[in-house]
Amino acid sequence: MVGYLVINSFLLTEKFKKLYEMLVISFSKKGISLEIKQAKDLSLRVDELKVNKPDFIIFYDKDIYLASRLEYLGCKVLNNSKTILLCDNKILMYQELFKNNIRIPKTFIAPKTFENIEYNNTDFLIEIEKELGFPMVFKEAYGSFGEQVYLVEDHKSALDLIKKIGYKDFLIQEYIASSKGKDIRINMVNHKVVSSILRYNEFDFRSNISNGGKAIKYELNEEFKELAIKASKALNLDFGTVDLLIDENNHPIVCELNSNPQFKSSFDVTNIDLSDYIRDYIISKL
Repeated sequence: MVGYLVINSFLLTEKFKKLYEMLVISFSKKGISLEIKQAKDLSLRVDELKVNKPDFIIFYDKDIYLASRLEYLGCKVLNNSKTILLCDNKILMYQELFKNNIRIPKTFIAPKTFENIEYNNTDFLIEIEKELGFPMVFKEAYGSFGEQVYLVEDHKSALDLIKKIGYKDFLIQEYIASSKGKDIRINMVNHKVVSSILRYNEFDFRSNISNGGKAIKYELNEEFKELAIKASKALNLDFGTVDLLIDENNHPIVCELNSNPQFKSSFDVTNIDLSDYIRDYIISKL
């Protein structure tokens, strides 16, 4: 049996290389060859696949164009292109979660503009400010590692940020002050909880470890587990993470989901290797 691990052609940091190595080693323990393929090496042409079709593909990229082409050519792709799209585009993600009655922060989607026009009218911001107050959180539709997430303290800062964002799609959310600098990351496979950690950052409202955050092992109660499972099912997540915020009454709120998580940090804290669970799940599906 041969599978492909499709990775981004340009995100080749040591942290991700270690994650890919963990997956390859895990599959090898069951006699399965997991070959790493950069996205650019599979094919840039719409109507062909440059390599022999594998038994399965673990798609560790966000290139939905390639993922959907591979599906059309008959490849078994996990996660599938629709799930990757919903996880990668925060606007689509929150809309899908809302449709499935899953608790999210109060969320407003900025009206769409275009390149060379940008946001030349910001009247929409006034009504959002009345509803949310300050501070509030701006999130670009696309972004990773917390880099495109901003805490805005006043109207002028909001206007400055909108100018910086330019024509890109973004949303505005209420700030969950009780979860400042912390969230719960839950690693999921087949809509089941595998492990969970509490991420925290004393110097930033974002908890991302890539931004200086730290993590400890965290035991979930049933309410948190149930919400994570419900969110995972809503986005049809084969494997990935669900990040939960904590409100002032210690109840969970979904922050976001990730279809290709950097789970090395969770492994360092819990010693639970998500690779093995992904492997066993894929074997069960073949």
